[in-house]
Amino acid sequence: MSEQLSAQQLSSRLHDPHLVIFDAGMVMPGKTGDYHPGAVIKGAQRFDIKTALADTCSPWPNTLCSAEQFTQQMQLAGVNQDSEVVLYDDQGLFSAARAWWMFKAFGFNNVKVLKGGLPAWRNAEYPVQQGWSESPQRGNFNAQPIAGLFINTEQVLKGIDDEATLLLDARPAGRFSGEASEPREGMRSGHIPNSKNLPYADIIVDGALIDKPELQHKLALLITAPVKNLQFSCGSGITACILALAAYECGYTNLQVYDGSWSEWGARHDLPLG
Repeated sequence: MSEQLSAQQLSSRLHDPHLVIFDAGMVMPGKTGDYHPGAVIKGAQRFDIKTALADTCSPWPNTLCSAEQFTQQMQLAGVNQDSEVVLYDDQGLFSAARAWWMFKAFGFNNVKVLKGGLPAWRNAEYPVQQGWSESPQRGNFNAQPIAGLFINTEQVLKGIDDEATLLLDARPAGRFSGEASEPREGMRSGHIPNSKNLPYADIIVDGALIDKPELQHKLALLITAPVKNLQFSCGSGITACILALAAYECGYTNLQVYDGSWSEWGARHDLPLG
């Protein structure tokens, strides 16, 4: 079963009392100011990856919040254990995959990503509103963390010399090779040793993942025997989750997202470069 839901499918479920829709959009890297989408899908609430649902004490951006914090925020949003959650962003597919992976990491699986995001919804002329909704009632959601879906630097270090583990980096090719500079100050250039590059933009067309056969082909070129464990990295742990979504859709298992990603690895001079 796909982890993606079409705009038409979502439209047909708008009045389902079990449905909770979240706008997981964010300000794009390199830009300043607050996130203000042009419109919001009817009934959608805010899923704030950068602050309300992040560990703001971490030195690295967008790192995972605690289970207690996630539980509190989802209860305030009216999410119940039997809810169906749909996530989207204003780019089509950028940060919604991060929100999807967060739900998975906290033990909640009835969650989908809107295929094509807000652009697909607006192109179909489905109902929108200005500003986010708020839940009139508290939910009974309870996070049950799944160990290993998000990993730290030490776990990535252990995987470098493990032939059964492969790390895929979602950054553009120039940043992976070190030929292009990093958008964040103080970052070294290059990549994690023994990792491979799969720019997230290479697997997206019109704001959605490319068709599954082509996606499977691209992944199979990179993921060869004896690899059994996949790790994903990017600039700050956001687009790495697009690769996780792609691999999940294609049936791969043992998937892990490096939460600190290059924001941490590139800033720490004690870590090796590829």
